[in-house]
Amino acid sequence: MKIETKVGFLFIVALIFIIGFAYTLGIINPFSNYHELTILYNYAGGLEKGSPVRVMGIEVGKVKSIEFDPNGKSETGEEVKLKIKIGISKKAWDTIRKDSRFYINMAGVIGEKFLEISPGSLEASPFDPNATVRGEDPPRVDQLISQGYGLAGKLLDIVSKNEGSVTGMITQVDKLITNFNKTLAMLDKTSKNKEIERLINNLVHISDDLAYLSTKLRSEKSEKTFEVLNKVLMRIENLDGPALRKFLQQEGIKARMF
Repeated sequence: MKIETKVGFLFIVALIFIIGFAYTLGIINPFSNYHELTILYNYAGGLEKGSPVRVMGIEVGKVKSIEFDPNGKSETGEEVKLKIKIGISKKAWDTIRKDSRFYINMAGVIGEKFLEISPGSLEASPFDPNATVRGEDPPRVDQLISQGYGLAGKLLDIVSKNEGSVTGMITQVDKLITNFNKTLAMLDKTSKNKEIERLINNLVHISDDLAYLSTKLRSEKSEKTFEVLNKVLMRIENLDGPALRKFLQQEGIKARMF
């Protein structure tokens, strides 16, 4: 075999290996099994090219590119500077709907960053390939820490400037708690006094008797009695002495007082 043939054969084999390696890494894929989607963010939160894309914790794609656009805007007119293009497996594409949410998450406390997609509902329509959607910006941990330090500094400054007031307030609270404990002790002693106990029992019995009496007064029989008494009083109201004596005699009552 000629040397030129060997060199050509080795070149073709090397080229095939390079293409296979690039296909494995996803750099080239003539028979793509992915749909692309562009997610808009204002903060990438450590996400990088090649970071995994997951749905329900399962990896379904990769971050293909991160583009910075200083003049970028969303469909609603909001200024959004970052465009993150992701590739999602066609098998998982149907689970991503227009009510899905796109988060930048982290595996563990100090793990790698990945893009998490919450699955959408079946009632929502699916995305078209190469669509653009707004993502949920991750919290800025550095800003939270900075704000926490600022708040702690302000609290320390307030305490140092009002040390006397804070000490006085603590003293007053301590006195209040002490007096409250004394009051509870006095109530405990009072509850053990037999005279107080007898008085309380009598009040309970009186309350029960009043409740029984009010129940009887609200009965149907009592209402009829009051109605009859009211009619009698209405008949007696305008009578003079002789008429009243005649009325009582008619009712079968002997009244000698007149």
